Amino acid sequence: MIYIAFLFFTFLILAFAIYHWQHFIVFSPTHFREEEIGSCCEILSITTEDGVELEGVAYEPSKAKSTIIFFGGREHDSVGLINRLSSKFKDSRIVTFNYRSYGRSEGTISEQNMLGDALKIAQIVQKNYGDFYILGFSMGASVAAFVASKHKPLGVFLTGAFDSTTSLAKARYGVVVSWILRYKFDNIKFVKSIEAPVYMFSSKSDEVVYIKNARILKNSIKNLALYREFDSLSHKELLWCNEVIDEINGVIS
Repeated sequence: MIYIAFLFFTFLILAFAIYHWQHFIVFSPTHFREEEIGSCCEILSITTEDGVELEGVAYEPSKAKSTIIFFGGREHDSVGLINRLSSKFKDSRIVTFNYRSYGRSEGTISEQNMLGDALKIAQIVQKNYGDFYILGFSMGASVAAFVASKHKPLGVFLTGAFDSTTSLAKARYGVVVSWILRYKFDNIKFVKSIEAPVYMFSSKSDEVVYIKNARILKNSIKNLALYREFDSLSHKELLWCNEVIDEINGVIS
């Protein structure tokens, strides 16, 4: 009896540790500025309903042909990426905000508040700039899919996207007990509700998102306008691949 009680107690301790350890696996708050933002960029700030200030930035070309909201990955300082983003999408207005605890944004990030904050950002962009496209990379693709399922954009670009955290964890670690997973990111649920055209980019050599998980998501998309599958791009290379950039510019220009 004592042995059984010891095993049960040990299991609870391990479950508790694994549950909280997941935060550091899913999120990696980053503050990295390679250079000062360009002269065509303006630092933005919004305050969430619970009083948290989020740092953002907008790139404004001389004649914007379209507007893009960008949602970055787990290791991105999205504000710090604005110069590189603007060099790839020169004729489009780009708006991006750092998640809570990323860059100079305040607060502590969670799945719930990052999705809620993103929806508020979309509403503000709609009010100030009109209709927009959404570009999401990796974890940011989950955010993009969620926003697009709640607020119809002109189009949504999913780069390095996966089907769900549960499915991805199972593919990586084998058997996974779903109830112990702290974060779900159920992207299949999101994409089934997206009315706008969806453009998805994946790679067979992606070491973070396995191609099986990408294909499962692709097959669940309600309005798939384009699916490109590359052979030899790493996870990080997908976002900056010239072919991906050209495909996106061909839609938004």
